[in-house]
Amino acid sequence: MSVYKFGNYYIAGISHVVKGYFQDVILIYKDGNDWKVISAEKFRSNDPTLNKIVSQVKFAVHEDDLRNAIEELRKSGIKLEEVNNIPFPRKLLEGKKKIQAEFD
Repeated sequence: MSVYKFGNYYIAGISHVVKGYFQDVILIYKDGNDWKVISAEKFRSNDPTLNKIVSQVKFAVHEDDLRNAIEELRKSGIKLEEVNNIPFPRKLLEGKKKIQAEFD
């Protein structure tokens, strides 16, 4: 799983039960002593660069979608670094591992 950093924000996908797919793309940031997690679709900022990043990544449904969005942003001059040692608890990256049953 890839985690990317821009400023004080970390961008990552929440893994789906289907390998390689995401339940959601989230932003993680520190607020005081607490780590906050918000869906990229709900995130709002006054920073135009951060808004551009969010608009590119928020609808990624597969690892390749996120990787391609990050590459496009880098090509446009936005500095995003890949983070190997995350400073926040790994449980923030874990989604609800379930498959919804279909009822006929």
